[in-house]
Amino acid sequence: MKIAISGKGGSGKTTITATLTRILGRRGLLVLAIDGDPNPNLSQALGIRNGFDVEPIPRSVVERREDESGTARLVLAKPVAEIVSLYGLKAPDGVTVLVGTRVNHPGAG
Repeated sequence: MKIAISGKGGSGKTTITATLTRILGRRGLLVLAIDGDPNPNLSQALGIRNGFDVEPIPRSVVERREDESGTARLVLAKPVAEIVSLYGLKAPDGVTVLVGTRVNHPGAG
């Protein structure tokens, strides 16, 4: 099962995601939560100490490759299980979390 949570800023996406993933994890399901927010707070909401200090997945997990027709595509450089074992963090209730991105410093836009 794959579930995506989206919506406007301040609508409670992180809170809903943390609650839902912890409930599913407590029921014994394998749960992988991926925080794609540029201001990632999901790891902290899931109970990981120092959740704000979690490093995002490096860009090197994605490679640009061309197929036979010359069309460029982005593909994973490693299998998903390996990415999760290298960069996934164990949270309470059987949830594993990956942080996908982070803004390191504000820009001019």
